Order: sequence, then structure tokens, then C-alpha cells
Amino acid sequence: MKDQSARDDKKKKNKKSKGMLPFFLLLLITFCGKKEEKPSFTKTGKFENNDRYVITAELYSGLDRSKTARFFAVGHKFNFPDDITSEKSYYESFRKFMEIIKPYLSKEYQNIVVFEEHAGLPLVFFGSRGESARKSPNLLAAEVNLFTALSIPMEYYEEKFPNIAPARQLFLSLTDSLWRVFYNTFSRLAREYEVFVVSCQNSPYPHIEKKNPDDNMKILVDEWVEDNTYYYESVTYDIWNTCFIFSPKGEIVHTTKKVNLVPTEKNDLMFSSGSYEELSVYRIPQTEIDVCIAISLDAFVPEYIKVLDEKGCDVLLQPDANSGLWASQGGLGYWQPEEWLASVMGSIQKEYYIGCTNPHQALFYRGEGVKCEFQKIEIKWTKNIRYNVNPMMVGNLFDNSFDGQTAITGLDKRAKRDINYIGNPPLDRMNLQGIPNFKSGGFIVLGPWHFDIEKNLPIEEQRKIAVEMSKKLTKNGEMENNYISTIAIADLSLDETLYK
Repeated sequence: MKDQSARDDKKKKNKKSKGMLPFFLLLLITFCGKKEEKPSFTKTGKFENNDRYVITAELYSGLDRSKTARFFAVGHKFNFPDDITSEKSYYESFRKFMEIIKPYLSKEYQNIVVFEEHAGLPLVFFGSRGESARKSPNLLAAEVNLFTALSIPMEYYEEKFPNIAPARQLFLSLTDSLWRVFYNTFSRLAREYEVFVVSCQNSPYPHIEKKNPDDNMKILVDEWVEDNTYYYESVTYDIWNTCFIFSPKGEIVHTTKKVNLVPTEKNDLMFSSGSYEELSVYRIPQTEIDVCIAISLDAFVPEYIKVLDEKGCDVLLQPDANSGLWASQGGLGYWQPEEWLASVMGSIQKEYYIGCTNPHQALFYRGEGVKCEFQKIEIKWTKNIRYNVNPMMVGNLFDNSFDGQTAITGLDKRAKRDINYIGNPPLDRMNLQGIPNFKSGGFIVLGPWHFDIEKNLPIEEQRKIAVEMSKKLTKNGEMENNYISTIAIADLSLDETLYK
């Protein structure tokens, strides 16, 4: 009887436990299974090679999905030459950023990952033909070695397109390497992580033919490539600085060619310009958001912004690779982080902003000092652009430095006006003859610079300190190439909830 009673008690307990099981499962799902997203956060870390990175985010859940997308501005640091020793090393140099991004990919909104301008530029020195150039002491010597190593494919394109400049011959001779590795990398990343990926390359695209192996293959293909079942050949003599949008299926769904070239691109590299007539916007599928692209200098030119705005652009993507020290006098003769505001803040203004009316022309003026006067630029068109997403490449390429602060600016209620780039007063304290430089909006997310500068010091003192600190990062500096990468994340939306 005692054993039977014990068995009955055990059955009652089991029945009670089973009845409570759904309740405990609900608790587990509620408190353990669901990952709560913090609306605003900043985290720091290091990659396996000890390179530093920071993630800074401004998220907003519960918005209208048809009017919202999550944008990632990746201020990618490249390590030369390690990142281009093979096709795999180039791919891995970007995949490691995608792995950091992965936990923050939205299940609620579409995800758009924006990399920098000239993401494919280091591939000029890829492969066996670039080996001697990679070992050169400086950029000039590297160029000489590269011309020597590529003499045969350059002769091929010189015969195909007579009387083209040597710089064009060089880029044409690299068509297979530049396009193969770039395309395979970013198409693959878009597919693997099921996101939209934005990245830029200098190439003859779309005038590139994919060919089966033939006698020309040995001339045009580097022996280090992994797949010898095909090769790419240019069918034009034009080279454009082009930005591409890859869909989650890995397909190219949108392209924008840079219109306003900087002196190096126009005079030295001999690139071709895109045209205003070709400019268009891209509607992110399943949303009402139209994105557009302004590659670096294009974002500084009022006429260019006007064209995109009139086409209905909501989010301006500004991939950048600023060649030179960030803490320095810029190409227009002003403090460079001050000049930069004319793009990231000027592009989102509704009434006016302070900047140069002709920066694309002023850059070509000879001489030192101020090349164009900052003035009030009236906005005389219907304003649609609400956000600017500006990833900036950092890293040293021989004795040439790329630097800047990655940022996302916007017009919604999260816009911060009490912060700014290094060496600048806060946005709400910037003015020209009593007129606010930028009346509307602010920084949604602002990535850090590589060094902390005391904000309470006078502006001129801050700038002097920043100039000296930046020298440490250059070739042979005591902190050579120790730049910090930035991943700026923000949910950007047309939902009026963010504007009340």
C-alpha cells in the first residue's frame, strides 16, 4: 500500500509539472530566447591581428517596415599588402567585418551594408605581376615596377586601343584581376549574408566580356587566380570609378559612375567621367525608400545633389576614400573636417548651407591657400534627401594615407548637434557671420577618430594637436597604420514617428 501511495503521489507531481511546462517555456522564450536591441550603443573590440574597431549604433524598432531599412556604414581599414596576397585574403579582409555585423542584422527591416570608395583599388598590386611592386619602398617605385611587370598585357591593349595614355593601358591590363576578385568577393558576401552590399571599383564595367580560355588568356590573366575556366577582357578603353549595389542574390542591381573626378583621377589615372544624364535612384525592394549614390567629391557639388534630390532620393550613400591626412588642410584650403560637412550635412539641408558652390572646379586651381570662398548656398529645389551614409576607408598604401571619420547624418529627431568631427566646434555653434552653417539635422551616428582630443581646448589648439597626432599613423610613424575601423549602424526611416 505504501508503494502504491508513493506512485500515486509521483503521478500527481508529474501531472502538475506537465501542466506548468508551457508557462516555463513562455518565460524562457520571453527572457532568454529574445535578444533585446538597445536603441543606442557603442562597443569596441579587436580583430585577430589586433586591429581595433568600434561599433556605434542608433536603432529604432517598431517603425513601418515599408518605410525603414537598416544601414551599415563600414569604415574599413585595409592592411597592405596582406589583404591582397590572394583572392581569399581579399575576401577575408571584408568577411571579417560582415561577421561583426552579423549579430546586428535586422530581422525586421531590409539590411544595406555600405563599403568605401576605392574598395578594389589595392587590387592593382594583386598577384604574381604585382609582387615586385608590393615590395617597393614607396608608391612611385611601386608604379615603376608595376609598369614593368605588366608590359606585355599593356602592349596587348595598346594594339587594341591605339594612342591611349599609359595610365589607361595599365588599368585595362588589370581588367581580369580587378574585376574578377572584386566581383566575386562582394557578390559572394551579399549572397552569404543575404543583404544588400554597396561597394566601388575602378573598371571598364559594363563593357567587360567574360571569355572562355584561349591564346590571350596567358597574356591577360595573372597566374595566381584560382579559376582558369574563364577570363575577363575589356571591350572599351574607358575606366570609370563606379559604385555597385549587389542584391541578396549576389546580382548587380544598380550602378553609379563618378561624375566629378578629383585631379589625381582625371590627370594622373586618366579615368572617364560619368554623366548627370545617367544618374538614377534605386528603390529598396519591399520598401518605399529610394537610395542614390554620390561618390566622394560628387557629394560636395550642389548641382549633383540637386539632380538626385529631384529624382526622389531619400537616402544618399556617399562611399569615400579620402587620400591624405584627415587632420590637415583640405583640398579647398580649409580645415578638412570642416570642408567635409559641406557633403554629409550640406546634402541633407532644406533651406541653405555654407560651402563652396564649385568645389569640383576649385580643386584644380593651382597654388596654396583657400581656393574658393565659403558662402551661403540657397537650396532652390524640393528637398527629398533625409539622410547621408558616409563610410570612409582608412589605411596606408605605401607612403599615401587614407583617413576620415565614418558617419551617418540625418534630419530625424535623433540628430545630434552637440558633436562634430575633430577640430570643429559642435554643429550648433558653427556659423558664418552669424548665420548657422547647417540649420537642419545633425549626426545620427558619428564614428570616432583614432585619437581623443580634449574638447575644452580652443579650436586652434585642438587642430594643432590633431595634426601632430595624425603623423604617428603614417608610414614610418610610431603607430604606423594603427587606424581604427568603424561600423556605424542606424535604422533610417520615412516613418513620421521619427519626425514628431
